[in-house]
Amino acid sequence: MKNIIRSFPAEITNLGISSQDFNINYARTIPGERAEYYELQIHDLYEIYYFIEGDVSYHIEGHVYQVKPGDTLLINNKEMHKPVFNSQKEYERITAHFAPWYFSKYNRDDFNILKCFENRKSGYFNLIPAQRAEKYNIDSYYEQIKSYLAKEEKGKGIMLESLFVQLLYLLNKAFVKDDKLNEGSIEYNEKITKVIEYINKNLEKKFSLDDIAREFYLDKYYLSHLFKENTGFSIIQYINYKKIMKAKELLARDYSCSMVAEKLKFGNYSHFYKQFSKEVGLSPSKYQKKSLL
Repeated sequence: MKNIIRSFPAEITNLGISSQDFNINYARTIPGERAEYYELQIHDLYEIYYFIEGDVSYHIEGHVYQVKPGDTLLINNKEMHKPVFNSQKEYERITAHFAPWYFSKYNRDDFNILKCFENRKSGYFNLIPAQRAEKYNIDSYYEQIKSYLAKEEKGKGIMLESLFVQLLYLLNKAFVKDDKLNEGSIEYNEKITKVIEYINKNLEKKFSLDDIAREFYLDKYYLSHLFKENTGFSIIQYINYKKIMKAKELLARDYSCSMVAEKLKFGNYSHFYKQFSKEVGLSPSKYQKKSLL
């Protein structure tokens, strides 16, 4: 495996518009000297990541995408992900985050504008490679978005939202479930993909590293190393984050806080409260109140 630059990037250029439910950002940075990866954020937003330049591997649910200039990654709100820097080469990208409901108003009976985020298995078919995007002239939309981000004119958010809807439409046209398109761009370990599937199917169980190692007939230290190498997270981190994601989903469906804590085997409500508040930034009850508005 390549050496990893243990750093957050130092900012050079950053342009963006931001609201609670929709934001677009263009950034050009150089890796600095302070930490290993970008920190994981557990959020409720879908993400589009357009890679322009750099030396970055992108971990999504046990799949490591070796992104190339012009590649787009599509990431939904249930997929754990983070970039890893392989060198100190300048890093340039456009990212957009949005609440699923925000653009669902553009759906039609014959066209789901969110299909590329929702109609696939978690961690699979996240990549729209540059050569596929070229067929639909997708790069030109990113260029227009970047251009409008740099402007200082009133109402530019209207134009950016319009361009983004068109971009979503074209990304869905370019989206296909075809492994051949991604050959050479994805690395994954079959054992780890099976472990990930097992964890996600059993979030309502209480299990430990020892339990999972026994389930897959693996040495727990080997499993721990292999999991971190292929996901960017420790196996316990992954389980905890996934339980928090599931907790958010259940709270938004009006399950009581105590029922969620019990259902997902957090041990006791106090432990659930502390862990949820730490990762989400809101208590379970405040998050539920906000999500049910």
